Parts: sequence; C-alpha cells; structure tokens
Amino acid sequence: MPPARSAKRASAESLSGDRLSALPDGVLHTILSFLPAPEAVRTSALSRRWRHLWRTAPCIKIDMREFGITLVTSGGDLSEKWRKFEDFTTSLLLFRSGTISLDRFRLDARPHCLRVVDRWVRRGLMYCPQVLEVLMWGTSGGVFRFPHLGASSCRLKRLHLHGVHLDSDFAEQIQSGCLMLEELELKICTLGFQEITSRSLKRLIIDTTLRNLTGGHFVITAPCLLYLRIRDLFGCYPNGIFVHVTDSLVKAIISLSDQGKTFSLGNQRRLLVDLCNVPNLELGGFQTKAMLIGELDKFPIFRNMQTLKLIDCFHDNHDLYDKLEALGTFLQNAPCLKKLTLQFEVDFGMEGQIVRKSISLPHEGRKIFQCPKMKSVEVIYEGDHDNQLLELLWGIGRILPNVTVTVTNIDCAVINFDSP
Repeated sequence: MPPARSAKRASAESLSGDRLSALPDGVLHTILSFLPAPEAVRTSALSRRWRHLWRTAPCIKIDMREFGITLVTSGGDLSEKWRKFEDFTTSLLLFRSGTISLDRFRLDARPHCLRVVDRWVRRGLMYCPQVLEVLMWGTSGGVFRFPHLGASSCRLKRLHLHGVHLDSDFAEQIQSGCLMLEELELKICTLGFQEITSRSLKRLIIDTTLRNLTGGHFVITAPCLLYLRIRDLFGCYPNGIFVHVTDSLVKAIISLSDQGKTFSLGNQRRLLVDLCNVPNLELGGFQTKAMLIGELDKFPIFRNMQTLKLIDCFHDNHDLYDKLEALGTFLQNAPCLKKLTLQFEVDFGMEGQIVRKSISLPHEGRKIFQCPKMKSVEVIYEGDHDNQLLELLWGIGRILPNVTVTVTNIDCAVINFDSP
C-alpha cells in the first residue's frame, strides 16, 4: 500500500473510532509478533486495514499444540489434527510475502511427516530470519535431519535446535556462514561433528546430547564467548572436551552425567585448566580426585573467580577428610572467590530407597585454608542421613573459620550462622 493511501486510510479509521487500526504498521506488526500463527491470521477479519498485515508480520510462531497435537496424540485423532495443522502451516508459509525478511521463525512440531516438516523448515529459512528455532518433540534425536542453512544464515543471530540430527557440515556452516551468530542452543540432538568454531558467538548451550557419530574429542573455539553451558555431553566424547576461549567468558556451567564415571579424571582436570579464567563457575558431578592434588602449584589458579557452585561433586566413596582437602585445594587457588555454594542431592538405590553412606570424621591434622575475600558459603541439601551434613559443616568450619555459612533445606527455611 502506498504511504499516502495508508496514512489517509489510517486517518479515516481514526475518525471512525478504530484507533487500533490507526496505529502505524510497525506497531501493529509488533502486536502480531506476540500472537501464535493461527491468531495472527485471524486478525485479517478485523477490518480492511488488517486484511493483509499478517503476510508481512516480522515473526512467525507455528506450534502443533494450537491444533491440539501433543506427544500422546495418536491414531486417527493424530491424523485428523495433523491434516489441519499441515494445511494451515503450508498455506501460511506459501502466502506470506516473500520479499520481507523475518525477525523470528519458530516451529514446534512432531516429525509425523518428515517430508512436510523439512519443507516447512526450508521455507522458513528462505525468509532469512534473525532468530531461528526448530523444536522437534517426541523424537529421540536423529529422526529429523536439519537442512543446510544456505544463504539464509547471513542474518542469523540466534539458533535454537531441539531433537534434530546435525550432520558433519553443520559446524562448517556455523564457522563460515553464520558470521553474525551470537547464540547457539542445541538440546537433545545427535551430533555428527567434533568442533564448534565461531568468532561471533557469545552464548553457547549444548544440553543432553544423545549420541555422537564421530567419537574422539570435542573442541569449542569461541574468542567472544560470554556464557557456556554443557550438560550430559561427556559420555559421547571419551577423549575429552577442549574449550578455547579468551578472558571474555563470564560464566560457565559444566555438568557431568553419572557423576563423571564416563569422563576420565584427566579430562576433568584438563577442562578445569581451560576454565581457569572464568569469574563465575558451576560444576556438577566432578569427582573428588579431580580436585585432590597433593601439590598446590600443579592445580590451576582461578585468578578471576568470584563465585563457585559445586553440585553433587563429592558423590564418590572418598571420606570426608579427602573431600574437604579437595575443596580446600580448590579454594586455596581462587584468591578472589567471594561466594561458595555446595549443593547435594539425595542418592537413591536401585529400588528407590535412600542410600546411606558412613563417613569417618578425623579430628586431628585439619589444614586451614586462606580465602581472604570469601564472605559466604551456602549449603543446599535435600536430606541429612547419618549426620553427613553436620559432619560436612563441622569440617567447613574448621578449614574456613572466618566465613558465614548459610544452610538451605529445599523443603525448609534458610538458617544462617557463623562458622566456629
């Protein structure tokens, strides 16, 4: 619509009392961006002004749940609902204006018909979105093969993929084609590559990778990375994870599956070395031995670390003395550390019963560690069986006599007290 005609029509609609339609197209497009695709299309019935606005909306959000499709929908019910979902989505992408790029394209679907889903994703890529989110539900990964990004990646700033298979070319596309990519999130995916390299990436999340088709190790090279989260990836790469970043990294969250049993002690220690400049570090499932090193000068120095959170990191068979020694070794090499958080989870046996482990508490020879900037220690727990928590707090008070300890029971109130 020519600008003069659009302004004249908006003025007439304003005089007639339709103030919403009198708003500029940019404002109306912003309103449409908050709506699911079916509701955005329905606005075409409001007035002549709204008739074609959905075709140039900057955001498309397609969700199977808008058509009553869930993970448990099956049989004839699924076939009927999928038919309606397919007809709507195909028409939506076909009749949208192809001359205007998208700010965001999101698709939530089941891989019920892979050929159709692939066509939808490729059509979405044609609009060169800045944010691309493709979430495949009800799949174990590797069922839907994510297509080549092509020239559409030139504007891509955020890429979120769930439940898809990524082949060996994906990493090359990220490195050479996605020159503006700032956020990459991969969840429950099958990976066919061994490295991610990006000079623009600022946020990287790799969560619960089901299997790796290459073996060996995994390398992350991202000099501008600010945030890193890796969870349950380590069993897929037995030769370790290498993180090549600069001092730009502000926070890293590393969680090992099955308490690090499939990730060797050497790999755990090497990963700690790679992350020694991170100000805020969260570790889950690391073994006591990974931090239990006799000579302090061989343990990495965390010069910039200000907060440290250890989740279920001392869940092995070492006695309390070794665990406190490992904790002290870590703290002794973090001169700027201000807050330490320890979180412990209940250990259940094969049939669901709580596993009780006895811990011997030595009373002599306790080493005192110096942490000049340490202000507080928070202990989060679900239950204290056989007085393990009491013994742990006693030990922390001995090695860190000048800090305030906060004890948080998940089901109870917070208790604060000063260490003895």
